[in-house]
Amino acid sequence: NVDLMRRMKRFDEESLTSIDQEAGRLTRLVGGLLLLAQAESGKLPLTFRPVELDILITEVFQEMRVIAGDKVRVHLNEIDQMLVSGDRDRLKQVLINLVANAIQYTPQNGDVFLSLAKVGNQARIVCRDTGPGIPAEDLPHIFERFYRAEKSRTRGKSTGFGLGLSITKWIVEHHGGRIEVNSKEGQGTTFAIWLPLV
Repeated sequence: NVDLMRRMKRFDEESLTSIDQEAGRLTRLVGGLLLLAQAESGKLPLTFRPVELDILITEVFQEMRVIAGDKVRVHLNEIDQMLVSGDRDRLKQVLINLVANAIQYTPQNGDVFLSLAKVGNQARIVCRDTGPGIPAEDLPHIFERFYRAEKSRTRGKSTGFGLGLSITKWIVEHHGGRIEVNSKEGQGTTFAIWLPLV
């Protein structure tokens, strides 16, 4: 696009938009790779403080409802007050990533459900969608970097690089928690995050 503009000695809106989008994609890719490299080398600092999960999840719910717009309905099903020790920004990144994925892969007029419950001495965050689901053969691999379940989740311009869930898993595990996924083709996908309470 840049070469073409130089030769033609003029620029058009479409080419500028394309350059802008690709530059944005590369920035996100490099950012994701840097984050994982820092994480694996032990140089990704996590600042642990008490985090009110109910306030955090409400914040994410409000932001993602705006992003979902008229495409899908985002619901906050159940919410308990609870406190975990964690890096608030990184936990927010985890939640935004899961809800953004759910919104992206859920078809028009579908639903995304968020909930937060106290189960014993753990907090359980659930993000469930009514999307196409993930094929059984892809499920064991979805937390691997660069892996994308492309059969049911068709690749579009807004599709990521297969880094988001790797980063999500790393953050959750470094908070002493775990992440689980349940999915059936045609029946949607459910992610559950378990974190130890303070």
